[in-house]
Amino acid sequence: MTQRKHILFICTGNTCRSPMAEGLFRKLSAHHPEWRAGSAGTSAWHGQEASPETLHVLQAHGVNLSCHESRPVTEELMENATDVYAMTESHLAALLANFPEHADKIRLVTCYTDNRSIADPIGCGQAAYNSVARQLTAAIQAIIARMEQQA
Repeated sequence: MTQRKHILFICTGNTCRSPMAEGLFRKLSAHHPEWRAGSAGTSAWHGQEASPETLHVLQAHGVNLSCHESRPVTEELMENATDVYAMTESHLAALLANFPEHADKIRLVTCYTDNRSIADPIGCGQAAYNSVARQLTAAIQAIIARMEQQA
């Protein structure tokens, strides 16, 4: 049996990239019910919905995240996560500075693909969100492949 995992995706406001990653991970890893995903933001407010563009992208992938509520990253979330994936180098640096005791489980979300930051699509239209979804899908597929190899 595969080991239990709790993946935490981090962006800025927890309304675009990280909830999109959370939803895509849940969809792509559905054959691993022992794996869980969550998301948070380095500068998030409690209780914000995911952006309409994010919900649209996820709906196109068969994922319903309409009940999402943003939350800031906390020590408890970091402690409970087995793996933490940041969307950008800035998020990575902030996480490492604020949670140095968890450095061994913090990585860039694209660490197994092109190792590039995923730009914030907010205010850039639906095409930007679609592009982020493609980048995240590739990154998450690589993360899942890595997790399966380690199982």
